[in-house]
Amino acid sequence: MLTDPVKPPDPDRRRFFRQFAGDVATSVGSVLGAAQLLQQQSADAARELLGTDLVPGSPIVPSSELSPDTLVPVAAASAGWRAPFRWDGDVCRIVDQRRLPDVLVDLELRGAADGVSAINDGALVGAPVQAQVAAVTLAIAAGRSTDARPFARRAILRGAGNGFKIARPGSAQLAATVDRVLAVLDRLGLDAAGESIAAAMDAEAAAIIGEATDAHGALVGQLLAELPGDPTAPLRVLVHGSTGAMGGGQFGTALSAVQTAHHGGREVHALVPEGRPTLEGARIAAWELTQAGVPFAVVTDAAAPGAVAAREVDAVLIAADRVAGNGDVVALAGAYPLALAAHEAGVPFLVCATTPAFDPGLATGADATLEEGRPGPVVRIAGTRITPDGAAVRNRLQDLVAAALVTSIVTEHGAIHPSEVAGSMPPAPAETGG
Repeated sequence: MLTDPVKPPDPDRRRFFRQFAGDVATSVGSVLGAAQLLQQQSADAARELLGTDLVPGSPIVPSSELSPDTLVPVAAASAGWRAPFRWDGDVCRIVDQRRLPDVLVDLELRGAADGVSAINDGALVGAPVQAQVAAVTLAIAAGRSTDARPFARRAILRGAGNGFKIARPGSAQLAATVDRVLAVLDRLGLDAAGESIAAAMDAEAAAIIGEATDAHGALVGQLLAELPGDPTAPLRVLVHGSTGAMGGGQFGTALSAVQTAHHGGREVHALVPEGRPTLEGARIAAWELTQAGVPFAVVTDAAAPGAVAAREVDAVLIAADRVAGNGDVVALAGAYPLALAAHEAGVPFLVCATTPAFDPGLATGADATLEEGRPGPVVRIAGTRITPDGAAVRNRLQDLVAAALVTSIVTEHGAIHPSEVAGSMPPAPAETGG
């Protein structure tokens, strides 16, 4: 059995980060200018990433078929960076993030059910990339149901959309994206030809990917200006969660800003909480920083707030799953103690959130239902049980961070104070028909 070929390493990896950083450092004199420049260039950067590292026609090995003889070693995985997903007609190939950092291997998604499974199984981590893959696989599902009867096709696609919402009930981005793609059904009407619906969903999914990539590039430009200290001075940041390209889809937010600052010549050191129980920080974020050549250290989740309290970092960066109307933030579990420590120590606590993360239906964080994960990742580590038989397990996946603990929320349009969120909220989406 073959693994997919790996290209020779690019010593600096991901050339677009260096290009962005150099242009921002030498050509931009304002925050707005930086955001506009990044926005203009991010689509080109995404096109460079989309599929360029995958040799056409090379075999893709599903993780279920892997054996020890087929695994790509760490060094080869490092050399073979590629985008977290690539869309090729009726197939969406995603990097199986469960296998990082040791193995770089793809999974093939051939419909929305596969997309839901990838989220549920942890193969696809990060709200923005999950939303984009949801759009793509819904479009693929529409293409596969062109010959179905209209009512059956609608039931198939709406059922698939509900599957995504059930998989990530705490993600405003995923819900908004699913609603946007399914709105095609209402716009075209029940009597529309299956081919027309599939083509319209394809176009909507492509637009969603392009807009997300542009928004992330613009957000990075805004975040660079919010990072504390002189732009030429050393910077120490704690980055919580998978907020690079793997979690962002093509570009990323918080982690991408750290990489951009580094490649722009600023001396940066990142502190990365491990992210128990599935260790997204130690596995995915740390792997991306390694690829980018950014100095970093992994810290245990329990010790991370203490490091912030001791002012071992100059800022804490997280990404939001949802932002409520009063400025409360729902984010990855572990965000709350970091926010408390940062508030007590006077360390800026910066939240990254593009427009789809703002939830107009959520008045305050108290109204949010926080996601609970399955007990398996807590009960077992590397296949070995670590809890007694019958032990009750809580695997809360999200934290609620009160607006009072947030320094600012950085968006693609600029940084806002939590008290300004209500005036910045997008309108609530129209209800889609049944």
